[in-house]
Amino acid sequence: MKEKQYVFKKIYPVSRQKAWELLANTEHLNRVSGLFPVDFSDTAFDDKKIFRYANAKAMGLIPLKWREYPFEWVKEEVYAVERKYESGPIKRLLWEVAFKDSAELLDDGTFGTEITGTAVFTPANLLGLAAIPSVGLSSIKEIMKYLDKYIEANVDSRYEKLPAASSPKVEDKRLKTLCEQISAIYQKTEHVERLREHLTTAGDDEVLHMKPYTLADQWGYPRKDILTLFLTAVKEGLLTQEWHLMCPNCRVSKTTASSMKEIKDQVHCDLCGIDYEVSFDRYIEMQFSVHPSIRKAMDETYCLTGPAKSPHVLAQLRIPAGQQAVLRYPPAAGKTRIRLLKHNASMDGSGVSENRTYRFDGETWSNKYATIDPSGGELTLMNDAEEEIIAVYETVDWNSESVTAAEITSLQLYRDLFSAEVLAPDQQIGIQSMTVLFSDLKASTALYETQGDAKAYFQVSEHFRYLKAHISEAGGTIVKTIGDAVMAVFFREEDALRAALNIQSGVEKFNEEQQIQLAVKLGLHTGPVIAVNANDLLDYFGRTVNIAARIQQQSTGDDVVITQQAFERLKAELSDYHFDISRNSAMLAGSEALYPLVNIHGISRRTILKETEEAVR
Repeated sequence: MKEKQYVFKKIYPVSRQKAWELLANTEHLNRVSGLFPVDFSDTAFDDKKIFRYANAKAMGLIPLKWREYPFEWVKEEVYAVERKYESGPIKRLLWEVAFKDSAELLDDGTFGTEITGTAVFTPANLLGLAAIPSVGLSSIKEIMKYLDKYIEANVDSRYEKLPAASSPKVEDKRLKTLCEQISAIYQKTEHVERLREHLTTAGDDEVLHMKPYTLADQWGYPRKDILTLFLTAVKEGLLTQEWHLMCPNCRVSKTTASSMKEIKDQVHCDLCGIDYEVSFDRYIEMQFSVHPSIRKAMDETYCLTGPAKSPHVLAQLRIPAGQQAVLRYPPAAGKTRIRLLKHNASMDGSGVSENRTYRFDGETWSNKYATIDPSGGELTLMNDAEEEIIAVYETVDWNSESVTAAEITSLQLYRDLFSAEVLAPDQQIGIQSMTVLFSDLKASTALYETQGDAKAYFQVSEHFRYLKAHISEAGGTIVKTIGDAVMAVFFREEDALRAALNIQSGVEKFNEEQQIQLAVKLGLHTGPVIAVNANDLLDYFGRTVNIAARIQQQSTGDDVVITQQAFERLKAELSDYHFDISRNSAMLAGSEALYPLVNIHGISRRTILKETEEAVR
């Protein structure tokens, strides 16, 4: 039967960036538009194409099954999706949404956005021909009304709101009680109230699998504060936490675990066709959901592969076997590449190639590099393979809004609140980069001899408290104490250095307050480590740990020792300190190589600027 096409066009008083952000979130869009939840299969490969089987019930009664092919899109320009139905009155649906700046300026100086929605239906029979205007067309109209609902919801709203499918049922009394308990601990009432409002008014999908850094950015609060709030809320029973194991290629959650003990070191991605070893740095993320005792949010799927699911992918294109297509790509900052789903063959976007047509032969590209214009442009891609390929243009840098396992397990607050959260005894998870700091007390043996056991023990304990305060404040955590020494870890190298400098800067004052005379030796090193379960505690092992311990042994007290390479990398972090340095090379225990080291001395003398800032505070 002949296909029927419908076109809807309207200008909305929102920027193109905001319009894309809203309409590309097809999971929330479909939910609010009254469409039905869908069960998707794993990725299937048939008829030389990639797709997923989808099963749903229209109006909760009529069973539907279709093949949903990968979305195609160019960020902030257009997206489209094709469905082919296995049975029923409709044979095929092609839905496209295009975005274009309107000619009219908004009050903030930006342009409004002209949205064009195009729906192409192919009926399977006469029933389908009759049903398209009443059923299919009404669904498309509801989707196009989504921006109207957004504008209406934010007319008098203090905070930006997405339209919700329905008013959620919330246990208000329990919610109020828990928020009061959290406020007494967290002490930033405004943040707690913002979270309470979010849990009360947002849609089900918005209160499940929440990313605290994303919400912090939306709410305009410091990321560290909101992460602290979320961890406190988990401890008090307002939220739950879950670990998401992400595919390193498509960066989509492949499986979840409620406890770290459930995490396995290998995961399979059906879309990319790979098995991969998980890493704390990138591939394991912590997300948060509202506790079921507060609100029973329905964790259903309305769209699985829309553009918002893969924000790092700026353009995606289907290319049939034996054909060529033009890949339009938008502007991008940072490193980019062109990669194929399933095959994972890629071309680096930072190189220069004389070619403007790039061919894929079924295994590899004809070029290692593709010439990419950072301001956007077009490339011609030729598919010489015997099956359809899906080309994606993506940024290489990892999502900075994710709270990774490496970061969160290096926080003292997390250790304090969830000390029982450890890996299973048989699991070892790699971390590509972690900074390890070791401390030791200078002449501690003599301390016990001159002060006596009780007094010396008290002084050592107070010094542990002092170290923990500075390490925690800088975003690190103490992993363990070893005699009168500590081993601490930091997700960011600059945080570790700042903690070490602050420890040494404050030792003189600490000694005066405690009426003692202690000297602390500090050394740190950055590199890959392995996270393990050691006596039911999360611990770290590997060459980096060993080197950090050996570097600390080169400290003479009242100084910080790092490698010269790290010093050059981090010396900009020392701008608010007066310091003296001495350079030397040492043969670290267990090593056959000389390590160029830097001892940073005299760091108790702050600059005038630093002292002035502290006096004002």
